[in-house]
Amino acid sequence: TTVMFYNMDIMKKAGVDPASIKTWEDYRRAGKKVREAAGKPMGTVETNDSATFLSMISQQGSGYYSKNGKLILNSKTNTDTLNYVKDMVNDKTLLPAPGGGHHSEEYYGFMNQGGAASVLMPIWYMGRFIDYMPDLKGKMAIYPMPAWKEGGDRSAGLGGTATVVPKQAEHLKLAKEFLGFAKGSKEGNIKLWTVLGFDPLRWDVWDSKELKEKNKYTDFFRNGTSIFSSLLEIKDEINPIYLYEDFSKAADLVVRQVLFDALKTQEKTPKEALDEAAEQLEK
Repeated sequence: TTVMFYNMDIMKKAGVDPASIKTWEDYRRAGKKVREAAGKPMGTVETNDSATFLSMISQQGSGYYSKNGKLILNSKTNTDTLNYVKDMVNDKTLLPAPGGGHHSEEYYGFMNQGGAASVLMPIWYMGRFIDYMPDLKGKMAIYPMPAWKEGGDRSAGLGGTATVVPKQAEHLKLAKEFLGFAKGSKEGNIKLWTVLGFDPLRWDVWDSKELKEKNKYTDFFRNGTSIFSSLLEIKDEINPIYLYEDFSKAADLVVRQVLFDALKTQEKTPKEALDEAAEQLEK
């Protein structure tokens, strides 16, 4: 589940309540107040990773491929979205993430010192705050993503982790049974939250008492005890991302060329960058 993490000290200084941010236009207007009051960008955008862009297009039912496998990387929705992000970079609402992405040492240091008012990432990013940005304890709060229009979807589903059993395993059946227990059982799903800080795969544990108890994640975030009540509100606002044979190639082109050319150097327009990537994929 993708959410927006807000630095409440900065938001308070700017006089902005994150609960009032319903749309991306609201977010952009709030960014102006943040710049004027705190001299900081509202958020950051990745230029060598795809979480920012992919979550923003997924919100609108788009992606790199359609449900039937058609390449839609350079669709109007994607082009308009990248243009909007570019505009937010140019008006200083968003800053290209130091180090290029939200997992770089440069970014962690920047954010730990209160470098930006917010960051858009999946809920599992909570662990990154605890591990790499400890000075933000008690300052960060978690809210839904802004929607593209009133009543629009307020989240996206971004993962990346997969667990597999190699065929060469000595005890193949036992390994598969354990993996099924660890990732598929109620007990395992509760541990996904209490041990790892991931939102569990099974909806039927989201309202269990264990997910309401305090732990290092709820202690770190200002609204930590209400994390799952917030996630339950948006769990049906997550669109699927369709994976096809060349999805990894498309993803690689986005992070290696499209975002860098369109947002970092701005040597190409978003349309030019996306069209060029689509052309390479269709060869």
